[in-house]
Amino acid sequence: MSKRLRQLDQALFWRSYLLTVGFLMFSGASVVGYAAWNGSLELEWWGVLVTCAIILGGALLFGFGIFGRNSKMEGWADVASTHEAAIILVVISYPVYLILKLFYRPR
Repeated sequence: MSKRLRQLDQALFWRSYLLTVGFLMFSGASVVGYAAWNGSLELEWWGVLVTCAIILGGALLFGFGIFGRNSKMEGWADVASTHEAAIILVVISYPVYLILKLFYRPR
């Protein structure tokens, strides 16, 4: 495999990683926000603020995973994977990578 194709493949994998992390953050915090909105969950003002920040962060990661440049993918993925538990997210994001690989064509 050529060096350029390997870099492209790696960028696509990190793109799938960012999509997965962003989606999990957005959807998880949205469920908490929905429960707080309906009154099922009582949150303090700072809890609502943190929930909104997580929703915004997840949406930003998801958006960058879709529209970001390949040259920045690895750096953003490094920032998003600073904990040892990130290996679980890497395993979860692998099916997303396989789906993206079907639709992503190198130029």
